[in-house]
Parts: sequence; C-alpha cells; structure tokens
Amino acid sequence: MANAKFDIKTEATRPIYAGVGVTDLAVELVREYVADVQKKFVGVQKDVQTRFDKLDLEPKALREQATAQLQTLLNEGVATVNGTYADLAERGETLVERIRRQQSTRATVSSAKTASAKAKTTKTQSAKATRSTAQATAKKASTTAKKKSTAPRSSAKGTTTAAKKTASNATQAAGDAATKVGD
Repeated sequence: MANAKFDIKTEATRPIYAGVGVTDLAVELVREYVADVQKKFVGVQKDVQTRFDKLDLEPKALREQATAQLQTLLNEGVATVNGTYADLAERGETLVERIRRQQSTRATVSSAKTASAKAKTTKTQSAKATRSTAQATAKKASTTAKKKSTAPRSSAKGTTTAAKKTASNATQAAGDAATKVGD
C-alpha cells in the first residue's frame, strides 16, 4: 500500500478555504445570474427533449433505461461534487491570499503586533511598580504612600493608542477585502 503524504496544516485549512470559495462563488453567480438563466433554460429544454426522444416506451426497457440514467447521473454527481469541492477550496485559498497581501491587511497585522508588545510591556511595568511599591511601603509606609509610579500609566496610554490604530487598520482591511469578494 502506498504511503500517502498528509499535511495537517493543509488539511485543516482546506474546509475554511472551501467555505470562503463558496461565498466568493455565490457573490459572482448572483452578479451573473440574470443572463445565465436564459442560456441554461434553453440548454435544459434541448437536453430534456433529446432524452425523451431516445426513450423506449416498453416497461422493461424503461426500467433499464431509468436505472442506467440514474447510475450515470449518480456517477456524474459524485465527480462534480469532488471537482467542485477542490475548485472551491482553491478559489477560497486564492481569495484569502489576495486579502492577506493587501496593504491594509499588512498594516493591521503590524499594528496588532505593536499593540500586543505594548500591552505586555504595560503588564510587566505594572507588576514591577506594584512589587516595588509594596516593598517600599513595608519599609517606609508614610514616605512611599506619597510617591506614584508613572511608568504603567504612560505605557497603558501607548497601548491604548496602538490598539486604536489596529482597530482602524482592521476596518480598512475589511473594507478592502469586501471589494475582492466575487471578483
């Protein structure tokens, strides 16, 4: 038995990409729907007429033809589903990659990293200020009570600013991504 190569990351993200692909395809189809309906109706009408003309009207022959047609339709349906799933996954992956490459998405990722780093710094500075204040309070309760640590407050303000920038960039990235859906 041949060894199959299994990449967990690829297999884990494939359904997500397929979902994105389905959404992208749905938007595209809605945009083209009116023109396509007439073309499809004419094609279906001709197909039905052709199949009807080929029917043998004897009961045994009808059963055999129906069985053969159903088997053919089933096989075609399975092949179509498998092909469509792969196509949708590829389409979704392409759309996600286009969105990831857009400038506003990159700016959002960069802002988020900055905000995260500033939040960690604020946490560390707050913890240090709390410890030093507690230790100093134990030594000199009256003197230390009058002093304040400004490092955590300044750091918290920087963290807030970075978070606001990240939110702004994320809004821009979402708007840019929305214009790519259905293209």
